[in-house]
Amino acid sequence: MDLQIILVGILVGIANFASRFGPFYVIQKSQKNTQNRGATWLKIALGSIGIAAISSMLVVATLPPLIETPNKSFAMLVGFIVLTGLYFKFKRIVLATLTAALAYGVVYTYISL
Repeated sequence: MDLQIILVGILVGIANFASRFGPFYVIQKSQKNTQNRGATWLKIALGSIGIAAISSMLVVATLPPLIETPNKSFAMLVGFIVLTGLYFKFKRIVLATLTAALAYGVVYTYISL
């Protein structure tokens, strides 16, 4: 794997974590008059790590195919649109992921742009 792809994944993960964790940390610190129930910021940080890790893995997983075959980026776009649309419609990630993978495979195999 190329070092540039690894660095992009790390930077995306850090940026995503900071964008999710930062606002909640600032809000929690600004509400000093509320009852302190332990380290709320730690719970927020741990909750943000999962989303940041998934986003980083997504970038690292999608960059090499896009670099190798840029003409197949349409298939990846179709897969992301299907995934996003089905998830927001039915709120079931497994159904959305499997259907998006099928749509990506069909478009990647049979449609060339």
